[in-house]
Amino acid sequence: MKQKSRGMGVGTVSLIMIFSVLCLTVFAMLTLSTSNAEKVLADRTAAFIQGYYDADCLATAVLAELSASRAEGNYPDTACGVEITYDEASGGAKLANYTCKVTDVQDLVVMIELSENHEKVMQWKTEYSQTWEFDDSLTVWDGDMFGDITDIVAQ
Repeated sequence: MKQKSRGMGVGTVSLIMIFSVLCLTVFAMLTLSTSNAEKVLADRTAAFIQGYYDADCLATAVLAELSASRAEGNYPDTACGVEITYDEASGGAKLANYTCKVTDVQDLVVMIELSENHEKVMQWKTEYSQTWEFDDSLTVWDGDMFGDITDIVAQ
């Protein structure tokens, strides 16, 4: 007498289990990779924000020192360890320019107009401190490699 097998056999269940475990392993590795990339991005963002606020605090301290020395009629060359340069502005005012380092590639650039009775912030922004270098080392096909198409068709 022959017995008929009903339902799925042991081999089919094993294949489904192996496939399920492989899928879960791949998804776990993708999740781990994504979370690691997000952590690196969050660390970089936190470092930039910390650097920006440190530079902003230093620039504010320089502005306060400039304000105090302007009231005395003095224009110092350095304040809080930051070098200050001066330019002449319209109306007898002076423009004080200084930079505070945010990161190794960005600076906080500040320009203050100093007049007899007040200070006016003309510029307070981050700028890249390194020069951008153009890279044209990639050679691109200009269409002349195979010659004129009429020469190829004529042969």
